[in-house]
Amino acid sequence: MSLLTLLALVGALYWASVSLLLLRVMRSVPEVRALRAPPPAVWPRVSLVMPARNEEAHLASALQTKLSDTYPELELVLVDDRSTDGTGAVANAFARSEPRLQVVHVEQLPEGWLGKVNAMQRGLESASGTWVLFSDADVHLASGTLERIVAHAENTGLDHVTVLPGITARGAALVPALAYFFRLVSVGGRLWAVSDPRSSAAAGVGAFNLVRRSALERTPGLQWLKMEIADDGALGVMLKRSGARQAVLNGREAVSLEFYPSYRAMVRALEKNGASAPLSALLFGLPLLVALEWAPLAGVLSGRPGLIALGLGAWASGGVVTARFLRWLGMPRWPALLPPLGVLPLTWAMFRSGVLALVRGGVLWRGTFYPTRVVRAGARLGPSGHSA
Repeated sequence: MSLLTLLALVGALYWASVSLLLLRVMRSVPEVRALRAPPPAVWPRVSLVMPARNEEAHLASALQTKLSDTYPELELVLVDDRSTDGTGAVANAFARSEPRLQVVHVEQLPEGWLGKVNAMQRGLESASGTWVLFSDADVHLASGTLERIVAHAENTGLDHVTVLPGITARGAALVPALAYFFRLVSVGGRLWAVSDPRSSAAAGVGAFNLVRRSALERTPGLQWLKMEIADDGALGVMLKRSGARQAVLNGREAVSLEFYPSYRAMVRALEKNGASAPLSALLFGLPLLVALEWAPLAGVLSGRPGLIALGLGAWASGGVVTARFLRWLGMPRWPALLPPLGVLPLTWAMFRSGVLALVRGGVLWRGTFYPTRVVRAGARLGPSGHSA
């Protein structure tokens, strides 16, 4: 068997597997808008904790949507994490006319903590709710979202609900990169198995992590995550290990944000992940991802009609399912025209982050430098995003 034949067969098998698993995700993850649980006799108090650092551009509109939510027992805690722009002033202005909102200002970062996780902890200390919703400051919530999700959680006995948000994105490199990222996370994270208490699969999304306080108290707490860059996913791992019942929901019309304003902004943001994995792992893992995505090209290049049909068929079927998946997420579908395209801009950003971390000896994240040895010592997730 020639190398081109082998690659074509591997590529066809890979894309068939990806397509089947994406279909499984879409069948297994309910949409928020489809939830129909009856309301509880008494609505539990929900504390919405929002870490914010230099979010002046998006904060006012996002806060407005959260304050407009109709949930009857809502408390909002915004934690201004050492912002150097007008974030604190915007938050204070809202708090003066909104008694449900309190603002916590963090002036100094404690030794051994990442800024965001420390902000989450400070917000938790000020929260009084039976449920705590950790949500990034730039996230928008559609009216009625909390009522639907809390009613569902109370009715089904859940302890942790995380929501895949609807994404606003533009750009020839950014949109394919995000399309590939969500495909990779959905399949690699086994989202179909998160709700199964017998499975080790766990998930957490920074846009919406709703946690029952009593379940959080059965874990080692946010201190366990204090140096975890992927704090949202690690929170899900920690809760699942403690026996919490979890669920993932599709919130494409309920929870939304602009993930990144541009591809360049995404590349800069991913610099924070560079110290999480050894460069040697990136040098092996990233080319493998690229090779698997593009393996059907070997069939096209072989010149043999059967292999050409196999390669094009693998991409075509994968593209159809990817288009359906992107529509399910509420994202633009045009990246599905050439489904392996997104792996290139994303893996470049990841490789660049690893090189920069090696050169710098650590990562610079939101104005604070964290040495590589410190980041890896506090990591709770492995390079793949699975629990370490």
